Amino acid sequence: MARIVRTGIVAGAVLIVLVGAAYVFRTPLLLKAIELAGAPPLVDQEKVLLGEQEVWADDFYTVERLDAQTFAISEPRYFRDVYSYLVVGEREALLIDSGSPLRDISSIVGQLTNKPVSVIATHLHFDHVGNHTRFEKILMPDLGTLRARTREGRFVPEALEHLGQVEGYEISGWEVGGWWPVGTEIDLGRRAVTLLATPGHTPDSISIWDRANNRLFMGDYAGDGEIYAFLPNSSLGAYLETTERLLNDLPPETLLFAAHGGAETKAVPSVGTQNLMDLRDGLLAMRDGRLAGTGFWPRAYPINRNTHVLADWTGPGGSSWDFD
Repeated sequence: MARIVRTGIVAGAVLIVLVGAAYVFRTPLLLKAIELAGAPPLVDQEKVLLGEQEVWADDFYTVERLDAQTFAISEPRYFRDVYSYLVVGEREALLIDSGSPLRDISSIVGQLTNKPVSVIATHLHFDHVGNHTRFEKILMPDLGTLRARTREGRFVPEALEHLGQVEGYEISGWEVGGWWPVGTEIDLGRRAVTLLATPGHTPDSISIWDRANNRLFMGDYAGDGEIYAFLPNSSLGAYLETTERLLNDLPPETLLFAAHGGAETKAVPSVGTQNLMDLRDGLLAMRDGRLAGTGFWPRAYPINRNTHVLADWTGPGGSSWDFD
């Protein structure tokens, strides 16, 4: 009898240790599971539903013209449905995010403009920097945390910044062609755009504000669908601060363009500032314990009819729950 009791105690202790280890290492375990599962195959081109103004540029990329000198470049056959944006001035052009490493986006950019092109990423995940080295000038936000890690002018993302391992992509760095201070403009030639710090999804996330045209290109910060706030370097506190600041600074008629497809429609993923108001209200409700999440992990918190914030658990070691 005593032996059975001892065996039960040992088995219980082992189970507790295993459960504790799974809790502590839940994110790397999830990333490894995604890596082992592999990315889904590309969707057949003929099965892709395009938006009304969207056209194929080749057998992988589509282009939608937002105006005469602004283009949304999409990867609709790839399950992540990545969007990059090309903003063209009279003298030069800026590519906001260079997309996934699956194909060469520079050939599409070359079809749209013959002006010199600089590229900047809204953050460092692999599906936003996948073609950086195909461009002559790579800009980075002038953040001390990034500058400090540059060696002889070269920057290499860390594994949890890049996340390329989940689809088998190696982490390659690049030569920094220029540091863009937060809150300042770059003049592309009779067209100026401003870099805004928009942390939340990642600490170094940025957005590009085309003030004259009431557009904000915001990467993965928010949008119409799932907002990823459960990653190891995500921050709900930063999300709330950023959202309140944007609501204070942006004109109410501003359109916000995201880097991934929307929840219900096949069109360039854009939302109005009402979505920011919904996000602010939802984050405040999460902070105050007035909004319940669903699912096991990550937990999904409804913001409006189409949008959910995906967040970590609230217990010890919860990576994203850092409200003041």
